[in-house]
Amino acid sequence: MVSSRLVQHIEDHWEAIATRLTKRVHDTEELTHLKQWPDSEVREAARRILQNLGHWLLSSGSHELSERYQQIGRKRCDEGFPCCEAVRAFQLMRVETFGYIRDQGFLNTSMDVFAEEELALRLARFFDLVVFYIVMGYEARLREPLKRRVAVGL
Repeated sequence: MVSSRLVQHIEDHWEAIATRLTKRVHDTEELTHLKQWPDSEVREAARRILQNLGHWLLSSGSHELSERYQQIGRKRCDEGFPCCEAVRAFQLMRVETFGYIRDQGFLNTSMDVFAEEELALRLARFFDLVVFYIVMGYEARLREPLKRRVAVGL
């Protein structure tokens, strides 16, 4: 993995990325529910992903990833948290993570450019899967009352 140095940098500096994400959440008008979360919860959500990013990138598509984020999707649904805001939060985390790396000025050689592009692709794939599993869990929770009504014959 060419981008392993960049992944390690993200894991080591997750706090700076979490700060960027928190600011971005506050600056994004459409995130009305997420703005009500304490900054500490937004930072903790970022930490859970970014501090272990190497693990998550290697396990993309794994059962662990699927279960974890489907569970989060079900939880957000139970909380009445809009699905679109959950999706946007992870999109912003991807954008701020890659933006942080770009701002660090690692582009010294053509190999650095390649590593950065590899990282961008891997981050996109990972966050796309996270969003897919969150929506999957959210929708599964929404269907549960319907399944119960059908089973009872209503």
